[in-house]
Amino acid sequence: MSKEKVVLTGPFEDVIEKNKHLYIVHKLDTICVIPYTIAGNGILDNVGVIKEDNLYKLLTGYVTADDGTNLVAANRILFDVIQSNVKGADNWMYLGKLENISGGDITLYAVNIGDVSVKPTPDSEDQEQASKFEMIRANEVVSSDDALFLAAYLRLFNYFYVNSLKS
Repeated sequence: MSKEKVVLTGPFEDVIEKNKHLYIVHKLDTICVIPYTIAGNGILDNVGVIKEDNLYKLLTGYVTADDGTNLVAANRILFDVIQSNVKGADNWMYLGKLENISGGDITLYAVNIGDVSVKPTPDSEDQEQASKFEMIRANEVVSSDDALFLAAYLRLFNYFYVNSLKS
């Protein structure tokens, strides 16, 4: 068995070396949010992303001590980017958890922002992330190189696909 060695420590995560590979270990619970809109016929239409260096990424953040629940943290992460709250519980969907290779869980939420005013402005807490937010067509998601984004999208797509079969 090989030993883990802490290479770098920070307030939110540590970098460890194990078996000559580096891993990020998160100290706080990680939340990912996938905003979406649905078309008039009830199928998935657009997905909200952060576009950075021609890569699509999910909105991500950590659960802090100020957040009462993971859902409150997810709404805060979304608000930091679009400057609007999504208060209706019916708009939110829990997509489950994914296990990070370093052992931490990543909690996934999807949120319907079809009836929400999206206004990413320079006033937002995370200016850089807000300026890179955009809605893309759902069929463009498969061009992402982010495995977390693809996994979350597949879970969301599965929900809409299963519901369309029931109709």
